[in-house]
Amino acid sequence: MNIPPLLLGATLLFWGWQTGLWIIAVPSAILLEVARFLDWQWELTTEDFQKIANLCLSLLVILIIYLLVSSRSLYFIYALFQWLPVIFLPLVTAQVYSTSDRIDLSALFLLLKQESNPEKISIDFRYLYFALCILAASAANTGNIGFYLGMSLLVAVILWFRRSQRFYPIIWLCLMVLVASIGFVSQMGLHQLHLRLEQATIAWLSGFFTRDADPNQKSTAIGDLGRLKLSNGIVFRVAPDDQGNVPQLLRESTYNKYQGGIWVATNSEFDRLEPLDNETTWLLAESVNPSSEITISAKLDQGQGLLKLPDGSFQVEQLPILELEQNQYGTVKVAGETNFISYEIQFNPNLENDSPPTEDDLQVPLAEQVAIQQVLKELDVAGKSSQELMQQIQVFFQSEFNYSLDLAGKSDNFTPLSTFLLQNRSGHCEYFAAATTLLLRSLGIPARYAIGYSVHEFSSLENQYLVRARHGHAWTLVYLDGRWQEFDTTPASWIPLEDANTPTWGFISDWWSWLSFQLTIWIDKLKQSQILKYWWWLVIPVVIFAGRQFNPKRRVKRLRSQEPINAIATIEDNGVDSEFYTIEQLLQEMGFARNPSESLKSWLNRLQADLTLSPYLSNLQKIVELHYRYRFDPQGITTDEREQLKQQTQAWIEEYRLRNLEFRI
Repeated sequence: MNIPPLLLGATLLFWGWQTGLWIIAVPSAILLEVARFLDWQWELTTEDFQKIANLCLSLLVILIIYLLVSSRSLYFIYALFQWLPVIFLPLVTAQVYSTSDRIDLSALFLLLKQESNPEKISIDFRYLYFALCILAASAANTGNIGFYLGMSLLVAVILWFRRSQRFYPIIWLCLMVLVASIGFVSQMGLHQLHLRLEQATIAWLSGFFTRDADPNQKSTAIGDLGRLKLSNGIVFRVAPDDQGNVPQLLRESTYNKYQGGIWVATNSEFDRLEPLDNETTWLLAESVNPSSEITISAKLDQGQGLLKLPDGSFQVEQLPILELEQNQYGTVKVAGETNFISYEIQFNPNLENDSPPTEDDLQVPLAEQVAIQQVLKELDVAGKSSQELMQQIQVFFQSEFNYSLDLAGKSDNFTPLSTFLLQNRSGHCEYFAAATTLLLRSLGIPARYAIGYSVHEFSSLENQYLVRARHGHAWTLVYLDGRWQEFDTTPASWIPLEDANTPTWGFISDWWSWLSFQLTIWIDKLKQSQILKYWWWLVIPVVIFAGRQFNPKRRVKRLRSQEPINAIATIEDNGVDSEFYTIEQLLQEMGFARNPSESLKSWLNRLQADLTLSPYLSNLQKIVELHYRYRFDPQGITTDEREQLKQQTQAWIEEYRLRNLEFRI
């Protein structure tokens, strides 16, 4: 069946409207639709279509290479989809201007060769190109109702020409409007469901630690009900230096005020730092010796995020970002144009970067004071030094409490933190860190609440440490001996307990993550190298390969007119004995002669308007295709196909006779 007139042109204009590529859409639409008004066509063989398909494949490879090199994120796939109509325009143009209504499938797929697939399968590429244009338009993601309305209208045009004649047009239109309306309401519902699932998935993947925490406020899972579900996904990687000195905790953000399960960094002030001359080295504090070094490879969310840093970090190198800001609590946030960073950190654990303690570092919320005082009585803290108090608190939590991912919820009589201290004595690291911070403050020792990640899983495959979302951790910073020090009272059982929940198929995702990581590193190095300026060198082999597919000594034959049978026989002997000429002569004698400049395809399309012939012309399609290949294809047709041409021609003539139509042999 022929594609509805002007449909391809309208679809291309719709694609140009959605993507903004009008400058390409308009001439492409004109190019495809003007073929309907031309009397001449090209005689293209399967081999010719295969060469054009190879050209399209080469263009696709070139575009992928360019997008991979020039794009700064994986969102390049959307740009790739938007350019698909341009990539495959040569192929659909070849079919539109050819004498064939279909393309052999082996011309599109190199694996489907004629030798291994004697039964040829042909398709109308125009319908496939229509679908590609719709897909490309959707990749623009304009977010308005125009896309849905345009897509529905274009699909309705195709269905209109395929509708059953048993139904009245008005009934068909009403049904189409009803289906489109139901589809619109359904897709809106699916969109809302998608948003909810996306939010739930993010919460499930990140657990109670987000990848990029809010440097000013941290909502905890203290008081929630249920069970923490932590993702096994890899958040970042840590490579040690030659000495293998890797800190166990990497801090992301620090807070100093607690209220109702929320920690806040009061009066947080970020100061913008300037890089050194190489624009990738940033000084966080004065350099000190000796120092250690680690390399962290992580992803940013749309170019923004918080750096994961060990205590005592004073210099960050190989960090290609545009802005870096640091607040008085040691939190460092960055912003740039890249979504992947791999930076080197020099640090000395004895170096002090955070601001001195303030009154906020000694505040205990009124709602928690009763429980805190009861715990202090149980500890018997009178007359003990700060070091002894910390040791006693450590032993208290290790011996009297259990680590658990189960969330007990809220109590009617106590706050969630008070319930943890006085009743269930079971919880995750946020409970331990918050309780420890408030206990130390009640003893007059300044303390802050810190979040980040624990570094403990070494990968022999990657020869570096892997930090997963479930490795997110919370601990206390205590001000002792004139500097802030890490103090973690969470029972050590938390690590094997969470490792026990690792899925058995996790190694598959780890392998995939490693391959993606290596590809990201390669692309990042490629962007930073000078080869980016000469990216077109990469496509030279592809262009050479595409050029070799075309032999200038064997040009495609272009027919501007069709001559009578006798004239054709004098030009070339191949196929002159085709039985189709009998049908052509029969129709000519019946008064349905073909014009001298009229192709067979145009002639048959014109005869479709005659009601006495239209029932018989549908059976001529296969006969015409076999005739064209027998007459003009250099490879000819097989013996079986030659026999089919004879039998189908004879059957058509006999059917014509049985209908008692006037004819002469």
